[in-house]
Amino acid sequence: MLAQQAKKSGYSVLVIDCFADRDTQTYAEQVVKVESLLLLKVKEALSLLNEYHISHVVYGSGLEDQQATLHYLEQNYIVLGNSFQVFSTVQNKQAFFLLLDKNKIPHPETLFQQPVSKLNWLLKPLAGEGGIGVKKYIEGSKSNAFCYWQKFIQGTPRSVLFIANGAEYKIIGFHQQFTTQVKAYEFVFSGVINQLSISKVLEKKLRRTLNVLVPELSLQGINSLDYIESSEQCSILEVNARPSASMNLYDSDLFLSHIDCCQGKKALNSIKPLGSYHAYKIIFAKQKLFIEAHINWPSWVLDIPCKGSIIHTGMPICSIIAGGKNEQAVESLLLSRQKQLINLLK
Repeated sequence: MLAQQAKKSGYSVLVIDCFADRDTQTYAEQVVKVESLLLLKVKEALSLLNEYHISHVVYGSGLEDQQATLHYLEQNYIVLGNSFQVFSTVQNKQAFFLLLDKNKIPHPETLFQQPVSKLNWLLKPLAGEGGIGVKKYIEGSKSNAFCYWQKFIQGTPRSVLFIANGAEYKIIGFHQQFTTQVKAYEFVFSGVINQLSISKVLEKKLRRTLNVLVPELSLQGINSLDYIESSEQCSILEVNARPSASMNLYDSDLFLSHIDCCQGKKALNSIKPLGSYHAYKIIFAKQKLFIEAHINWPSWVLDIPCKGSIIHTGMPICSIIAGGKNEQAVESLLLSRQKQLINLLK
């Protein structure tokens, strides 16, 4: 997604990525595939790109549990995104929920030591993304110093995508998130659909939250705020202090807007809101797959794996997109396309 948007904005793109799918290779001048975003692996990848004399870096997801990598990038390049200090502050869960408490912003009850009651708790990693590692807490389940507990709230997972300049912000759009179960994890992020309107009551609460968080955390560029909605109440879960997957829904030049904000331009560019519904969904492998060369991928498939790829159970295969006049029609089209894709892969 970032490679595509950067290319569309007129940049020559180099990518370091764990998947290095066919789409990424189409948009990038060179792609280096890595096993992980561990600092050592990223340093090795950067050494392969020395001839390009890299000066600027944009990062996406995956650095939540590899913050040493972001620290290294900031020391050696101009990072167009939230600084290491901002990113690490957002990832400090204890400090984040204390900030919410201080400003009377509602969130699920959160503990950093094992709860006395065993009912309705989730066990979450301190550094994670996309719901990976989140599972229901049951008595006797393994926990460690890198986890925390959060009360499960029945409701709909949602997010708001926004752009900020460290002091002010503009909302780009509101979204409902899709989740799915992958192995033991029941809340893995699997996609998003935009919401053309939300209640004024809920919007006011979300704006109040962002009025606090943006200047307090000095957020810059494109970020998203995740929350659970239930009966016009919103319980804040986290801030994703980097571009999120919901950018896939927008044709506007969000990449340039992100760069402008991160280079100190205080004016927030006006971004055209969506006039219809758009959705993006990740398709996970139900069993081990080998991607053959002759597959004729439909135009609505994104993140296409390279020929010869082996995709293990629970790993993402690719993504699909759909659009339409109403939410029900889009969700129906997504389901139809998912079935078509599964048949194609068989």
